[in-house]
Amino acid sequence: MTKLIFVCTGNTCRSPLCESYMKTKYPEANIYSSGLFVTAYDTSENSQAIIEKNNLISPDKPTPLTEDELTDSVLLVMGSHHKEMILSVNPQANVHLLSEYTTGEQVDVEDPFGGTVAQYEKVFEQLKSYLDKIEL
Repeated sequence: MTKLIFVCTGNTCRSPLCESYMKTKYPEANIYSSGLFVTAYDTSENSQAIIEKNNLISPDKPTPLTEDELTDSVLLVMGSHHKEMILSVNPQANVHLLSEYTTGEQVDVEDPFGGTVAQYEKVFEQLKSYLDKIEL
């Protein structure tokens, strides 16, 4: 089975929410999350609260995207700048905006980092609307 990796900037807000939601929905699948600039050791407090509130499987600790993952995974990113960065390092990477992969639209998912619980919940609802379109 193909490895599916959700990618955001720091791997503390959006991508762990995706990882948790999809691991809960598809516990046998190869689902992970990574960041392009990881500086924290834990998922953000607001993302963790959403994960617990929704009884989702906990995500792994924040980790940087590796060179190997650029070649052996489907990468679903939150913003077009993430996609551009990955393609600048590896033009052959199998990378897509989450919105593009699920709906064909080019829509960035706003980073809620430093925002309110309500902002995180709004982002989670947006993520779920895309994630529910993925069948593994």
